[in-house]
Amino acid sequence: MRTDIARYNGIYGDTRAQISHDYLQSQLIVPRQRLTDWGLKPHLHENLFQLFFLESGRAAFEATELVELRTPCLVIIPANTVHGFTFSPQVKGRTLTLSEALLDTILQATPGVLVELNTVHILSDFNAEVSFTDLSELEQRIHEEIYSELPGKQLAINGYFKLLFVKIFRQLHHNRRKEDSPNRALHYFREFQKAIEKTAPFEKKISDFAQELKITPVHLNRICQAVKGKTAQQIVQAHTIRKAHNYLLYTSLSVAEIAYELQFVDPGYFTRFFRKQTGMAPGAYRAKAYRSDASGKAGKAEP
Repeated sequence: MRTDIARYNGIYGDTRAQISHDYLQSQLIVPRQRLTDWGLKPHLHENLFQLFFLESGRAAFEATELVELRTPCLVIIPANTVHGFTFSPQVKGRTLTLSEALLDTILQATPGVLVELNTVHILSDFNAEVSFTDLSELEQRIHEEIYSELPGKQLAINGYFKLLFVKIFRQLHHNRRKEDSPNRALHYFREFQKAIEKTAPFEKKISDFAQELKITPVHLNRICQAVKGKTAQQIVQAHTIRKAHNYLLYTSLSVAEIAYELQFVDPGYFTRFFRKQTGMAPGAYRAKAYRSDASGKAGKAEP
C-alpha cells in the first residue's frame, strides 16, 4: 500500500540534505529506470524552487493533471508543489534547484517577478526576443559558476539568475498578451482557477467567484464553456476531485481525514459527493488504484 507523498529536503531522493540559505544545485536529467520507471514519482520539496530545462526527448509532467510536454520546454515548479515526471530514455536536459531563501534574496527588489514565479508554468512557445537557447545558455553559465572558484562567484550567480528570471518573466507576459489579445476569456479563466485553488469546497457560490472577477455568472459560465467545454460548477467540482485523488493515492490518510482536509462538513457528505462524481466510493476508488498498481508492478520484468 502506498504511503504518504514523498517529501525531500534536497533534490529527488535526498532526505538528509541540510538546506542552507544559499542551497543551489545544477544537474543533468538522467532517467532512472530501475528506481522510477523512467521518471520521478510524485513528490514535493517544501523549501526548494525548481526549473526543468528539457531540451529534447519525450516527457510528461504531473501536477494537478498529467500533461504531455513538447520539447524544448521549461517547467517552473514552486516550492511545496506535488509534482512528478515521466521521461523517455532519450530525454536530454538539466535542472536548477535553489532554496526559497536564495530565490527571495535574488528577487527582493522585484516582488512582481517573485509572485509570477509562485505558480507552475510550462513554457514551450518562445519568440525572437526569448528563445529556449537563451534560457539554456544562462543555465549553463550558472552551472559553470557553481563549480568554479572564481572571485565574485556569488555575485555572478545572482546576476545570471536575475537575467534568467527577467527573460522568463518577459516570456510569460508575451504569451499572456498573445493569448488575451482576441478576448479576455483566458485571463478571466486563469483568475477563476487561482480563486478555486484558495477556496474550500462549497465555500463560495459561482456568483461569488463571478462577483470577485467583476463579471456576471452567465459570463463566467460562457468563458468556462469556451475554454474547457464545462460549466463553472463542473470545473470547481473537478478541482475538488483532483485534490481528493491525490490524497487517496499518495497519502495514507483515512477517508474521514481526507474529508476534513478538504474541509467537507462531514465524511458522509464527502463520500456522497465523490461517488456522484466518479461512480465509486472513495475507499473503493483507492482500493482499485492499489490493485492496478500492484498488478502493474507484478507484470514488469526487470531490465
